[in-house]
Amino acid sequence: MTTRTHQTGLALIAVFKLVKGALLLLVGVGLLKLMHAEIATLFSRLIEALHLNADSRIIHALALKVDALQPHSVLVVALVSLGYAGMLLLEGVGLWLERSWAAYLTVISTSLLLPFELYEVIDRMSILRVGVLLLNLVIVLYLFRQLKQHTLRSRTSVTRPL
Repeated sequence: MTTRTHQTGLALIAVFKLVKGALLLLVGVGLLKLMHAEIATLFSRLIEALHLNADSRIIHALALKVDALQPHSVLVVALVSLGYAGMLLLEGVGLWLERSWAAYLTVISTSLLLPFELYEVIDRMSILRVGVLLLNLVIVLYLFRQLKQHTLRSRTSVTRPL
């Protein structure tokens, strides 16, 4: 039995995608469970449990937004979260297996978000926004380089045991 070593960059990107996908999956499932719950009451309990100042302007504004949430809106956000989670998990597994299709999918999906991230940086610069933009840019460039060097496996290049 042969052991296979992973390319460090691909493994890191795969784990990153898998963690993001798992978190979004939890968010989506959580939102589905909240869809018919009294969200405003749950939010109030959360504020009390965290010992936050309910009279705070920010908390009050957030409470108004939570109170205005409609079940249909929560459902839409949950479904988008679950769909995006599925794509991230697919990318993560494919990259872990070092498949070229996963690199193409990741390059395309990540590249599509770069203009929005650039807009966010221009609109309101912060270290977090710049970091996210740079991280995604590095991921795209790294995967593009891997694809150009043909270091990833395509479906046809998988060897089958005799």
